[in-house]
Amino acid sequence: MSRMHRRSARWGGATASLVALVGFGVPLTPVYAATAATHDHVLDWNQVLRDRFKEVCGEYGAPGPLARAGAMMQGAIWDADNSVSGGANPAYGFYLGRIAAAADANAEVAIDYAAHDTLVAAFPGQPAAFYQPIETALNTELGSIPASVSAQAIADGKWVGQQAALAMIAARSGDAPAFDTTYTVNAIPGEWRPTDTKWSAATPNWGKLKPFTMTTGAQFQPPLPAGYTSYTALLASPEYAANVNEVQRVGSVDAEANGQRTHDQTQQAQFWANDRGPDCGPNQDTLITPGTYKPPGQLFETTAAISQARGLGEFANARLFALVGFGMADAGIAAWDAKYDTPIQLWRPVTAIQNADPTSNPALTPDPYWQPLSLGADGTRFTPPFPSYVSGHATFAGAWAGVLRDYFGDNVAFTAHTQDPQLSDSITRSFTSITAAAVEDGFSRLYLGVHYRWDTEQGLNAGYSVGDNAYRTALKAGGSIGYQGSVATAAAAASGTSLTLPVGQAVRAGDTLLVSVMLTNTKSGTVTATDSQGNVYTAVAPSDRTDGAGDRTLVLASVGVKPLSGSDTISLTYPSTGEHHVSVQEFSGVTAVDQSVSATGAAGTPFSSGATATTSAAAELVFGVAGVQGGENATWGAGFTAQPTLFVSEDQLATAYQIVSATGSYAATGTATHQWMASVVTLR
Repeated sequence: MSRMHRRSARWGGATASLVALVGFGVPLTPVYAATAATHDHVLDWNQVLRDRFKEVCGEYGAPGPLARAGAMMQGAIWDADNSVSGGANPAYGFYLGRIAAAADANAEVAIDYAAHDTLVAAFPGQPAAFYQPIETALNTELGSIPASVSAQAIADGKWVGQQAALAMIAARSGDAPAFDTTYTVNAIPGEWRPTDTKWSAATPNWGKLKPFTMTTGAQFQPPLPAGYTSYTALLASPEYAANVNEVQRVGSVDAEANGQRTHDQTQQAQFWANDRGPDCGPNQDTLITPGTYKPPGQLFETTAAISQARGLGEFANARLFALVGFGMADAGIAAWDAKYDTPIQLWRPVTAIQNADPTSNPALTPDPYWQPLSLGADGTRFTPPFPSYVSGHATFAGAWAGVLRDYFGDNVAFTAHTQDPQLSDSITRSFTSITAAAVEDGFSRLYLGVHYRWDTEQGLNAGYSVGDNAYRTALKAGGSIGYQGSVATAAAAASGTSLTLPVGQAVRAGDTLLVSVMLTNTKSGTVTATDSQGNVYTAVAPSDRTDGAGDRTLVLASVGVKPLSGSDTISLTYPSTGEHHVSVQEFSGVTAVDQSVSATGAAGTPFSSGATATTSAAAELVFGVAGVQGGENATWGAGFTAQPTLFVSEDQLATAYQIVSATGSYAATGTATHQWMASVVTLR
């Protein structure tokens, strides 16, 4: 398929009507063969969602409706999963409420039906072919349910998922007025007008949509541009001239050739664009060519990449993606409130530059031929069909950053991808913080020539507030970080490459398990851990240390686990070893690994892992582990609560923790009489 597509009619005056929210007919009857495969159903359905974003026709393909669909689907998934997995004392709250689940209900089946039914309902009136991939996905996901799951457990899970979907659909049943496209275009200088005769105003009433976590669309409304309340005063101001002149200089199609925009800034603009919708024909009823996944899809994809790199499990992902979904949906509402429902509905840069009036503002220079860098699929220059202030891209990015910074902390390294056809699929951009990505996303619109600087600055600020609000108010943790006990231990002089431990106490859904391991006389190679519920334990770098004599320690973490009972087991695999020491401990209230450091030392020296970088939250768990080659018992420094030390002969694995009340740098410290390995992991 060619990467250069004919421009879509997605912004056209033809609007898909808001049909009954029960969606496209009756779902196909699933036909599947159960297998023993295990994977993350939350991540799978988010991929399905992003794929559907590329093919949505009519007004449902605008950024706000796409974000709404994401919030609906992810919110229903969370309530379904938490209803099955959360137990009598759930670690986190529900969005719409608990659904009474049978004891044997399967959580993955509940996720599958919640996602399927809500996703179908969120996009009514689409071409028939739009829905088939959703049915295929349902069959695929159900086909991955292990054969050991009973037909009754599948039926009970299905009921929970369907009920969660029905609750979400009912909660959004009053959304139709937000899809009203009534809008009057005025000829007032400064007020938005269409930039292309093909398109009318897109989703002009979206700011009135009922929010998901905000109180109103105006809750985080940014100030008017430079504080001006009239177009006359605004257009005559020095602030307006500065904003127009900047985008005229750096956002034009030829700015790079003229030395006003770097090649990297051009790439930033194209990387984050993702503006193209599908070509659905003149009547919006037949998909001709898919588009891109728009800003919400790109940010969902980046969330998935970060989640996988941080080792989140399915239950944790259900909560994370729901929070991100709520934040981005509310970001769309907040941005469109600022665009349409304030005294200044600011025209786009292309209009401002081509119609600049030096008699009212001598600092302006009109250019009737100026065009932005932004390129439409038909090869002509493109500007999105709604007012400029504030930037929707920036508001989405800010809300996404607000949620993820609250969840993981800001200092997260990751790589993002794009689907914009102006760039090769192989082009990626890497970041060392969440904020850095959000800021680049926002300011890419200035270099693209479709937004002013203040659009981005105020959009980001509003978005940060929206995201923080979503994290603070929705799906809240039931308590602070706390130690819940030892789940399993093992220590023996037994050579081998694997070990299975019975779970010694029930583990609550959403809690975090830390697996501390010491292996002696071992070899280099991968150490892995899983359990019988499919939780995956990820090695925390750089906790994997060797002492130079064939001994090795490391910590593996599974954050936000599915629940475990006394009938479950935890399995480890590792290179051949002469001794193993394993301790599995449970903590509540943890959402992510923050920092980690490690060190080794000679016999007779106090052990110290070295200090972490400054922690990113006031209250964090500081978890220390020390592997000592022999000698007297290791002791822990001030502030640590020591757990029972595991011995094989004199070799010992010692663990301890403290819950700190302030940000700072922390180390695992203590005394040992023999050669040691020490690591500390902080978790927020």
